[in-house]
Amino acid sequence: MTRVGFLEGFGLDVKKVCESGRRGGLGVCKRSRLVLRVRNRNLDDVRLDEKEEDDDVQEGSGLEDSDVIIVSRRELLAAIFAAFGFTSTILAAQRYSSIRRWSFTAFRGVLRERYPPTSGNSVALARFMMEGIKNGPIANLKNLTWINVQPPRLKDRLLLVHIWRMSDVRTMDIMARLEKVIFGMKKELSGAVATLSVHCAKFDSERIPPFIQEAAEEMRWRHSVASDTDLSLWKSIGVEAWPTILILSPNDHRVLVALTGDRIGRLEECLYASLSLYKKAQLQTSSFPLPKVMKPSMTWDAPLLRYPSRIAIDTKGGRLFISDSGNSRILVTTLEGRFLMQIGGSARTDPMDAEVAQHVLYSEGENEGYRDGSFQDALFKNPQGIAFNALKNELAVADTGNNCLRIANLEERSVRSVNFVSSIKDAGAKELTTKRMTSPKPWDVSVSSGNVYISLAGSNTIWRLDPFGDMIHFCGRTGVAGRVDVESGYGGGLFARPNGMCGKQSSLFVVDSDSSTVREIGLGEKAVRTVVGGDSIFLGNLSA
Repeated sequence: MTRVGFLEGFGLDVKKVCESGRRGGLGVCKRSRLVLRVRNRNLDDVRLDEKEEDDDVQEGSGLEDSDVIIVSRRELLAAIFAAFGFTSTILAAQRYSSIRRWSFTAFRGVLRERYPPTSGNSVALARFMMEGIKNGPIANLKNLTWINVQPPRLKDRLLLVHIWRMSDVRTMDIMARLEKVIFGMKKELSGAVATLSVHCAKFDSERIPPFIQEAAEEMRWRHSVASDTDLSLWKSIGVEAWPTILILSPNDHRVLVALTGDRIGRLEECLYASLSLYKKAQLQTSSFPLPKVMKPSMTWDAPLLRYPSRIAIDTKGGRLFISDSGNSRILVTTLEGRFLMQIGGSARTDPMDAEVAQHVLYSEGENEGYRDGSFQDALFKNPQGIAFNALKNELAVADTGNNCLRIANLEERSVRSVNFVSSIKDAGAKELTTKRMTSPKPWDVSVSSGNVYISLAGSNTIWRLDPFGDMIHFCGRTGVAGRVDVESGYGGGLFARPNGMCGKQSSLFVVDSDSSTVREIGLGEKAVRTVVGGDSIFLGNLSA
């Protein structure tokens, strides 16, 4: 293709082309050369003109040296590809927050090399950690912003580092497991191991220190909390997911072992193995600085509600249901706020107002738990979403802390549980077996046409409890996070930490938090679509 033909292919107006003196198909004129003139810097005004080499240009032709750009096919292609690459890079950097978390260390999979060996042999585990003392990646703790304590002295201690983010619904469960292990090893640890939670934000709004402090206080953490604002710790060792548990060596802070997912269950044996590498004289035994925790008041001056999360209304009966998550109970009042009853939690009498005090709870520690039964005997743990089922006069409760759905029968004044059960087929087995899901994290509920729909933020799925009492996996894929819309068939749709829900007869609307979208599930056409939000260019972006 000649240079002229190439430019004509781009829709440029070739006014004159030298017809003589072509050399071997190269498209080069003997007495002229092709020039590109740009008027007013507008691509619509781009035209191709001819300039005589003998400089015999008439006055008034309007062609000035400053107007002329000589181009070749190679130069034009290079300019197009360079502009495309530059624009794509800028868009990707702006829209993909995950690029800020990318590091060459993670690309090489350095941290994955510190996952403990699958063998349960304690000798092999100790040998693996010994190798980490010499070759493990060094965690950069120098740029941490300390949230609830003054910068502590980190030398001469093993460090148990919990990497988390406030928008992760699994945070409370993971921390509860950590505290259980630490409490069980209290004598062995004896100050030689310091626990700290380091917040690594996924979204920009999570990077603000006061928000991190509020989240830590809400979860009543009694250990040091820091923020990796510039992600220096994250990048230095190549962290790839939340939550991640690290055991770091004293002083140089090399990663002895890294635990993610199901590996977190091996924390206790990893702590014992790491302690065996050091003599007690090598480690500090003095207490690590702890934050001042404001304990909930045990007096009757405490507030009635503590971190309430959801409400539901019985318009016909004039009742307001309040999910009092911080006190792990459900309060029922009139629409004017007059107290009617309490569902779950313990009660104590107060001589000043015994009628109200027998229902209202203020103290901590007596209300949290898991137990079915009457309204007085039942116990919840951090209940979140609630929805009133007018057809059955029941209240559906997403009991997040207990990982199950609770149904409060308002006629019988009793509470029962409905668990989320998945069907699995073990290797070599001929039939499916049922197994209760370990951490589905039900977050919200909605009632439509007698069906109760539940969003499971922990498993990225939507479930349905039909009027006959059958619990059905309704939409999404267990353990797979994403943003995928489908026109027919619920099975292909993907969600990323679905939580808030509301519905009408033909549609169910879901807040899909990790994709920053609101999704609609068409109950009639069996479709999943995005209503608003999310990344309009990179549809798979879960950091929008």
